[in-house]
Amino acid sequence: MTLVLTSLIADGIRAEGTKHYPHECCGLLLGTLNGSQKRAEVLWPVENVWTDEIALTETDSDHSLRDRFYIPPKAYLLADRAARARNLELVGCYHSHPDDRAKLSERDRIGAAGAGGGPDFSFVVVSVRDSNPGEMTTALLSTDGQHWLLEELVIEE
Repeated sequence: MTLVLTSLIADGIRAEGTKHYPHECCGLLLGTLNGSQKRAEVLWPVENVWTDEIALTETDSDHSLRDRFYIPPKAYLLADRAARARNLELVGCYHSHPDDRAKLSERDRIGAAGAGGGPDFSFVVVSVRDSNPGEMTTALLSTDGQHWLLEELVIEE
């Protein structure tokens, strides 16, 4: 599977990471799915509303918006409605890793398994160090929810 982002969408993700630094940014991607290729057409930023009351692991209370994010169900619903109105669909989500690498974590996997999205739903992460966005990667969650499957990321000019 390949995820295609225009440079405008990729720059938007990076800008969101910078804007919310040192906290994690998050949002959804609306677009099209055509065979083994997805194309993100619309960036749908979402406020990161994570609190330790949304703990998914026993150690979540030791964390903050700096290393956790949460997209509430209502945001998925609103984005899905907006996508359908434009003849698009939800093709993925994104978030940032402040002062860390652009690699999806075990905690990201646990959250992704709970959120669902299906086998073609992309999970994009961008590294932001000292307010400077860097590497961006994407992966799919395995159908059993137990591991990440790297996905090709293409950024078009």
